[in-house]
Amino acid sequence: MKKTMFKKWSASVLTAVLTLSLTTSVWVPQVSAATTPVQKYGQLSIANGQLVDKNGVPVQLKGMSSHGIQWYGNYVNKDTMKWLRDDWGITVFRVAMYTAENGYISNPSLKNKVKEAVAAAQDLGVYVIIDWHILSDNDPNIYKTQSKAFFSEMAGLYKDSPNVIYELANEPNGGVTWNGQIRPYAQEVTQVIRAKDPDNIIIVGTGTWSQDVHDAADNQLPDKNTMYAVHFYAGTHGQFLRDRIDYALSKKAPVFITEWGTSDASGNGGPFLSESKVWTNFLANRKISWANWSLADKNEASAALVAGANSSGGWTANNLTTSGKFVRDEIRLGATTTEPDTDTPTPPTTGGDTGTTTPTDTKSKLVLQYRNGDSNPTDNAIRPIFNIKNNGSTAVDLSDLKIRYYYSDESQQKQQFFIDWASVGGTHISGAFGTPTVSKTTANRYVEFSFGSGAGSIPAGGQSGDIQARIHPVDWSNYNEANDYSYGANQTTLTDWNKASIYNKGTLVWGTTP
Repeated sequence: MKKTMFKKWSASVLTAVLTLSLTTSVWVPQVSAATTPVQKYGQLSIANGQLVDKNGVPVQLKGMSSHGIQWYGNYVNKDTMKWLRDDWGITVFRVAMYTAENGYISNPSLKNKVKEAVAAAQDLGVYVIIDWHILSDNDPNIYKTQSKAFFSEMAGLYKDSPNVIYELANEPNGGVTWNGQIRPYAQEVTQVIRAKDPDNIIIVGTGTWSQDVHDAADNQLPDKNTMYAVHFYAGTHGQFLRDRIDYALSKKAPVFITEWGTSDASGNGGPFLSESKVWTNFLANRKISWANWSLADKNEASAALVAGANSSGGWTANNLTTSGKFVRDEIRLGATTTEPDTDTPTPPTTGGDTGTTTPTDTKSKLVLQYRNGDSNPTDNAIRPIFNIKNNGSTAVDLSDLKIRYYYSDESQQKQQFFIDWASVGGTHISGAFGTPTVSKTTANRYVEFSFGSGAGSIPAGGQSGDIQARIHPVDWSNYNEANDYSYGANQTTLTDWNKASIYNKGTLVWGTTP
């Protein structure tokens, strides 16, 4: 049954630009696209073990999970979700409704917060996960009767809402197994949902706090649109769990990471950003959707917000924890851009500044993405923001790479270079200024980014993450960027950009020089 789209939804054609004056960083919001995620992807389904959109194209959703709404429900509201959509670029939001721990079983009115979140998601055009968040009640059968009644109500309400996803059991644990307790429970609750909603995605947790996905892969549920949850915390869970995911995928069992953290499994410790980056690259390569834990200002490493952060959004860098900054950056990667065809990369050039076109390096297939971090072309700053994608089959050391951005310096003063934020760490990036071989009115100078050994490498299929730079003349006089070669006035989202260049060990492998 094909679902009707929401006629009541706004098209959300947003063009607002937010300028924030920060002493330590430049914080540029993600300008929302005219098309919302649900308008873009429509009714989701499963095909060949993969989450796909209305056209059968594989899709990766990325977003945030709330903490328990009985504690941190103040962050679950339309204003916050709108900010997450427009600034972070989320496509999915998970509402964690605990069953025990003073949750739904003792306080059924919590379902009103779930309904509030779903209504907000409908208006904003993002996907929403309704999470039956079992934890200390380790066996989902303990409250099976209440679960069936709850999901019957939800399915009745949202059967015509293609953005709704049902998560039936957060983290079964305490010795319960897939075949013994979880699968039988899921079959019963699925039947209740399907009696009213035949289409929307269902996600089922797996054993050992949603780590035993290999067991589910060996005995999958008969429902064609069911996925299997995996949860990980980067400081605790590593390659063994990624191997289990790959095993599940080999069995055509679709996986959804409905919860993960940059911390250890306790929610504290870390954050472990290097390990987190390995995970996010792994998930991106396989187009596995995810929601990060958690949107809360709790005093723990996995929380995204610092204490007292506004419950209506509008956060600056100072309002985000180290984890929150990292996760925001990971969600924003490609949030409003189309992924390029990795088999047919844009031809770069080689040979210094000669502009001679040659094929790209077939091993690295590096792509430079750019967005403009400053809406004023006549102020005293140039603010290019880059991301390097490695679409090749081998890892690339960042220390081998240099980025050049070409511009016209009217002042002819000495230039200053700053890194305001970088996923790889701003201290690992330096800048130097030079003059192109052929100086032009649009490009009489360039700034060259170099990476230290501490910046690490970009794995095959991976990305560097945001590199947010800022350039000023020493006398703080104004530029006129409007005609600069590398400047893109309308590039407010990361876009493949061949007017800036990448050099790999001195060889130009991406971009067309002026």
